[in-house]
Amino acid sequence: MWGALKEQFDYFWRARAQRERTMLISCALLIVLALTYAIFLGPALSGRKQLQNSIPELNQQLAEMTELSKQQTGFAASLSEVITSVNKEQLEASLTRRGIKAQTLGVADEIVRVQITAASYANLMEWLVEMQKASRLTVEEAKLIALPESGQVSATLTLKQQRSAQ
Repeated sequence: MWGALKEQFDYFWRARAQRERTMLISCALLIVLALTYAIFLGPALSGRKQLQNSIPELNQQLAEMTELSKQQTGFAASLSEVITSVNKEQLEASLTRRGIKAQTLGVADEIVRVQITAASYANLMEWLVEMQKASRLTVEEAKLIALPESGQVSATLTLKQQRSAQ
């Protein structure tokens, strides 16, 4: 089988003039080079270019992940600290320091319910941040109503104290 195929090719090749043989060899080389580029070099070069373009984005993501990891470590350390339970007197004192008068204030277990008829929005937000840092109180439910006076709100808040698991 291979012998017959070789004989046919030899016959075909000898029947061609020197100029045709040169053209056929040139075309075959061009096809081999094109296939080599298309199969091996093209994908490698385009993949390299894509990687070079994505490196800045990947570095940014790495920096964000590193920062989040540091924050998580800090949060884990802060959660291991023991926080005392909040009480009504402590909450009233902190509200008074901010110039906020609570209409009703209730503390049951780790749940705090506060109703404020009128307070500065900025003072209320600062008080919430202070309570989150000092006593780990997080807002479970909030209902804020803007009052006609500029920057004043009426608020009904439900806060929950996040305790460390021990």
